[in-house]
Amino acid sequence: MSDKAIESILSNLKDLGFTEYEGKVYMSLINEHPLSAYNISKNSGVPHSRVYDITRRLIKKSYVTSKGTNPELFSPISPEELISRLKRDNTKLTNDLKQQMDSIKFTADFDPVWNLAGHTEALEMAEQLIEEADKDIFVGIWDQELESLKNSFLEAEKRGVKIHILLYGEGKPEFGEVYYHSTENLEDITVVGRSLDLIIDSKVCITGSLGGTLPCQAVWTRNMGLIKSIEAFVIHDFYIAEVSEYLGDKVDEIFGKNFEKLRKKYGH
Repeated sequence: MSDKAIESILSNLKDLGFTEYEGKVYMSLINEHPLSAYNISKNSGVPHSRVYDITRRLIKKSYVTSKGTNPELFSPISPEELISRLKRDNTKLTNDLKQQMDSIKFTADFDPVWNLAGHTEALEMAEQLIEEADKDIFVGIWDQELESLKNSFLEAEKRGVKIHILLYGEGKPEFGEVYYHSTENLEDITVVGRSLDLIIDSKVCITGSLGGTLPCQAVWTRNMGLIKSIEAFVIHDFYIAEVSEYLGDKVDEIFGKNFEKLRKKYGH
């Protein structure tokens, strides 16, 4: 492994709560194990006088194990198990912090709107927000993105979250209440990309296009004014979907297929 790759890993470990020496000791054990304190110091550059207290801290966190005496030998847990433990540890910490912070009365004096850099970042943020859901989710989404977020939606439904889906496409998800939105008259889809409108508990939303020929133009925000507007927009599409389903061909007779007459009237 190159020095640059190791530096990158050590930087990420520091961001996740490792000290510089803890990261170096763990990485030295990943490269070779089991090792004595002397060899850990030799391989990692951590002073020998510090190796024992560093390994004791790592053992307490269950990131390292030891066996034998004279010399005591140290081994790391696997990288896969380390990642799993870090996820569990950080989830517990954030959950505990949330409970503590929920008792604080706070009113924001501003609610920024954050740009999402691309399709991947938008879906990662969507996944994160879906994990926050407690009560209900309103989403306007295409088949492709729905498939990518399927597991997150399934987990949310298991928690008792009500999911209302306005689906662009022909998929048949096994979760949520689903209504279908026509994909006709969406010729610019290859230019701006597929859209995503996601509202979580009326508290946070993602909205915008995910990028085609043009770059991603999606944002996320906790700004209540924008959230209410996007939520109303999506819910009105549900109204239309329910009315269209109930009236069937009568809607086409009055307004034209896919509301063509109304689209022409209002320039869309």
